[in-house]
Amino acid sequence: MQATEELRDLYRQFGPPKQMGSSAPVKTQPHFFLHRNFLGEQDLAILFNTKRCAYQCKFCALPFKSSKDWIEPEFVLEQFMYVIREVKHSIGVLERLTIANEGSVFDETTFPREALNEIVASTRALPRIRKIVLETRLEYAGVDRLRELRDMSGKKLDILTGFETQDPELREAVLGKREPLDVFLAGLDRIAAIDGELTTYVLFKPDPAMSDKEAFAEAEASIDYVADACAMRGIPFSIRLNPMYAARGTPWYTAAQKVADYRPPRLTDVIDLAEKKMRQGMRIYLGLTSEGLADDIGTYRRREDFSSDLIKIAITRFNSQTQMPASPVGGIQRAAAE
Repeated sequence: MQATEELRDLYRQFGPPKQMGSSAPVKTQPHFFLHRNFLGEQDLAILFNTKRCAYQCKFCALPFKSSKDWIEPEFVLEQFMYVIREVKHSIGVLERLTIANEGSVFDETTFPREALNEIVASTRALPRIRKIVLETRLEYAGVDRLRELRDMSGKKLDILTGFETQDPELREAVLGKREPLDVFLAGLDRIAAIDGELTTYVLFKPDPAMSDKEAFAEAEASIDYVADACAMRGIPFSIRLNPMYAARGTPWYTAAQKVADYRPPRLTDVIDLAEKKMRQGMRIYLGLTSEGLADDIGTYRRREDFSSDLIKIAITRFNSQTQMPASPVGGIQRAAAE
């Protein structure tokens, strides 16, 4: 029993359930890292401790935990090496490296260019890594810079970005995204130009006033928008479907409190939509964490359908299984799959 309890404790501290809402204690450590099985691939995800994102989206509390001050390149590099030393026994099996900083790693006012260059170039020493995932707003990802990092690493680049919703009114008035759809589409053109891939977040129930039925329809429309845009450009893509949570201290949280009988998304609805899209040939996984930034009353855990078994179902069906990289799926193919 003692061994079982110790293993459970270690799993909670260092496995997939580990908390990610806290700030890094020092400049030489990242906010969060995890070696994980991601859609059948061995991925090392690192959330770097850098200067906070310059944007203040109405729904996002992630920048609150980041530094207001510049973090020097040498400290960012030390964060990387800290993680590598922590996972040194696993580096021989890593297939992906995910680089994020609660903002945009291509924004050189927050993430030092020279540090990103050195981290990306160093992956040549890890021959099993085939892909580098870089999180950013698309406006920062220029073609020349993307080509530079691709050539520097010799790896495929996957650009991770927030799309959230295809509804322009929701994007601006409710979410405060400050990224018109034409800016997002122009970013896709640049990804296509370097033969890259896209991973993007879609929010399930981005408006707290939505009904469950409206939330399902809106999320499906957003996923289809991304699928069609990628199909036009020949971009392989993955969708991260995130059930919306109310992040404490954000304008979105305040707005949700003013909605009579506000209800977070139902996890059963999220799973149903993900299954539907997977049957249509899309690569999809579920963002089930509230990143330590919400109480349970502001997440799907509050809803009447929630159970721990649902979490197990979601992880087993989506996040832990091997899925083929999604070929761009067009509207005709979707219609045939209905």
